[in-house]
Amino acid sequence: MKILVLATAASCAAFGAPALAQSLSPADILAKVEEKTKVTNGYQNLLNDPDPARSMAAMEVMLESGDAKLQRMALEYGLYSPNQQVRYTALKGFLDGQPVLRLKVDGSRVKDPSDFRRSFRSGTVDAAKIGFLSLKVGEFDPEQSCYVTSGTNDCLVRLSETEVSVRPWSAWFSTTLDDQGQLVGEVGFEPPAPVTIPVSN
Repeated sequence: MKILVLATAASCAAFGAPALAQSLSPADILAKVEEKTKVTNGYQNLLNDPDPARSMAAMEVMLESGDAKLQRMALEYGLYSPNQQVRYTALKGFLDGQPVLRLKVDGSRVKDPSDFRRSFRSGTVDAAKIGFLSLKVGEFDPEQSCYVTSGTNDCLVRLSETEVSVRPWSAWFSTTLDDQGQLVGEVGFEPPAPVTIPVSN
């Protein structure tokens, strides 16, 4: 019995030693933090290059990289840029990635609630008359100059340097970027209903 206890203790010690050896010291953690920060700062430096052409190129490459972290960093940089061309390029990169647009429409003041609810047959409307609709962006169609709804040839989004037009139903409505990094506009109900569309990867 004593031999079995000693053997078990020895076994636990043997298996426990590597676990202790693998634990990170504060210095190890600090080194890893500094390494990650250095990499992140490197990307930020590329985006903040004083040469506008180089900065734009860095953003475009990051948006096209397929790396979700880099795409998010580049998109956030572009959306909040004071430069209109940079914002346009960021939105184009976002749409080229064929995202799902999540519309939130405030129908609380719409005079015909039944008409509002019918418009969201493929979405949902909550008790506060807020409608939610998700739309998958497809490829850009050069002949129609628009991004189509995924799986169809129907235009869904048109992008210009000043606005983004969306057509979830039969009519288009215009949106612009606000200071929260989301598209905002009004949908043509009676009266027009405010709509917000987050822009994120």
